[in-house]
Amino acid sequence: MIDTEILSQERRIFIEGFYEADYVDLHSYRCKVLEPVKVKIVAVVAKEGIAVGGYVKTTIEHPCDRCLKPVHLAINGTIEALYKPIDEAPEEREEELQSLRNVIYYSSGRIDLTDRILEAIVMDVPMRVLCNENCKGLCPRCGADLNENTDHSCEEQSIDPRLGRLLILKKSIHKEG
Repeated sequence: MIDTEILSQERRIFIEGFYEADYVDLHSYRCKVLEPVKVKIVAVVAKEGIAVGGYVKTTIEHPCDRCLKPVHLAINGTIEALYKPIDEAPEEREEELQSLRNVIYYSSGRIDLTDRILEAIVMDVPMRVLCNENCKGLCPRCGADLNENTDHSCEEQSIDPRLGRLLILKKSIHKEG
């Protein structure tokens, strides 16, 4: 939390500590946080507003995208944002859209950095998390782990009963041809 009154007097504030979280909600998973999230942030009064920058470090447990085994993933996320008072918000958002800055408007005398911390974690998670580069994943028919059973051969064929007659027709065509 940043108190904007204190910041306006001191012009720069350093925040260092830990953010406590048991879980972090990511793209399509809820991941367990394995160690406290170390946070180091600096907030500076600039002519454009309050510039906030820093980093977060932690380790989370994320499932492998192929075999679903837990993967310990080191997070080294960065925080970058520019805060402006809500009364400076433009009526048209086009000016903001053309800027590459992460501009956030605040309305009270305090700025909560929780969303920036969580955003830094989410943005540092790769699009595809694998337990190893050669992960073979799961059998699409029975769900067996193909890394543990390399000779796996799934003979079971699940046929939609509505299409059973087509399978009989297909087999009869192959016998004739």
